[in-house]
Order: sequence, then C-alpha cells, then structure tokens
Amino acid sequence: MPLYVELKQAALRQYYRRLIWFQRLPMNQRLCYILLAAVLIFGLIIIYRSYQPADSIAIISDTAVRVDFFVMSKCPDARKCELLFAPTLLKLSSIINFTVSFIAYETNSNEITCMHGSNECLGNKQQLCVQSMCSQTTLIKFLQCQSKQMENIPDNGEQCVKELSDNTLKWSDIDTCVKSNKANELFHKSLEKTRSASAKKSCTMHLNGKFWCMHDGTWYGCTEGRDEKSLIKAICSRYNGPNKPIECTTSI
Repeated sequence: MPLYVELKQAALRQYYRRLIWFQRLPMNQRLCYILLAAVLIFGLIIIYRSYQPADSIAIISDTAVRVDFFVMSKCPDARKCELLFAPTLLKLSSIINFTVSFIAYETNSNEITCMHGSNECLGNKQQLCVQSMCSQTTLIKFLQCQSKQMENIPDNGEQCVKELSDNTLKWSDIDTCVKSNKANELFHKSLEKTRSASAKKSCTMHLNGKFWCMHDGTWYGCTEGRDEKSLIKAICSRYNGPNKPIECTTSI
C-alpha cells in the first residue's frame, strides 16, 4: 500500500476517534468547547486586523511632509510613478519637501554603473543637478518632462530645461554641473541615501521616511492606495500645519 494512502487512513482514524470522543461528552461540555473555539478564532481575527507594521504608522507633523522617490531615470517603473504622481506633487508643493534619489551599483573603487547603461547615469546626474539648483516644482516638472520621452534620456534634458525654466535656468549651467565633480558627489550622496532607506526597487516611494508604495512591474505594499487621490489623502493626513491646500479638504 502506498505511503500516502496509509497516512490518509491514519489521519481519518484519528479524526473519527476524536469525533466519537466529542459526541460522548455531556452537552454542556460540548457547548463549552465550541464557545472556547469561537472566542479563540474571534480573538485572532481582531488581533490580525488591528496589527500594523511599524513602517506603516503615519508620522503626523506641522512641518512639510517629506516625499522621497527612489528611482532609475530610464526605468519604466520610475516613469509610471513620476507621470502618475507629478500632478499631485505640484498641487501639494506648499506642504511637501520632495526629493529624488537613485538606485545604481557602486563598486569599492567608487565607480558607479547603472542598470540601463551609461545614458541612465547621465540622466540621473541631470536630475540631481536640477534638484540641487532649482525649486522642487521645477524639479518635478523636469522629471515629468523627461519621463514623457524616457527613451530619449539624457538627450531630452536640454529641451526640458528650456521648456520649464522660462530662461531663469540655463542649460549650460546644468550641463556644466553634470560634467563636473559636483555631479559625482551628488550621485554618491544620493546612493548613500538610497542605501540608508533600504530602497532596492525602482520606483519606491517613502513619506516622512517610511515606506508608502512601490511599483516594480506591478504595485506592492500600497496599503493606503496607489492613485492620485490616495497620495493626496496620505500627504494631507500627515500634515497638521497651517494653510493646507484646497486639495486636502476636497479629497479627504
């Protein structure tokens, strides 16, 4: 007789023995066992539903909400996040502190390689230079502009600067930054921040230093939602300061 058949028969014999034992108990004892089992199951359900991982607990403050995107400039998942959430970030720019950091590979000799090639490294540097030299609204618009034609990064950097800066920012300044040691320093600091945040997938989003949502082929860990309205609600609920944008009252 096959082993699995013997095991199945043994399990059935044990089940019927316990069933017969239970049926022979007085009615009041059977009711006690049933009630005890129901209480145990109900308690486990309550504990499960009320449990919140530490990373999902919202930090509420009267200061600007820190919004961090950990991305790769030529990654389709980064494009997904930036194009989807850029309008929200612009609407809430008065109550957020937005930064973009990058995911790449750094060797012991401080050499950096990017998953999508050297052009991605240049695109990362362009975005870091814009971040260091411009307002966050200009940065968000620059990310939005480049992501619309992600396949053209870094060649579309100059055109995006011209479209967004109203001549207040010159492409020559960004290009000089990208080719300088400053861009390398910005890149290394960005990678340090990414490692500190334990962000390994593009695109990973953090609010106030805590994981909020990630897109890596599909959405992961987005317990508060994964659309514009969800991000508005998440940011507004973490901000307890004055002068909330109108979106905070109309979207919650």
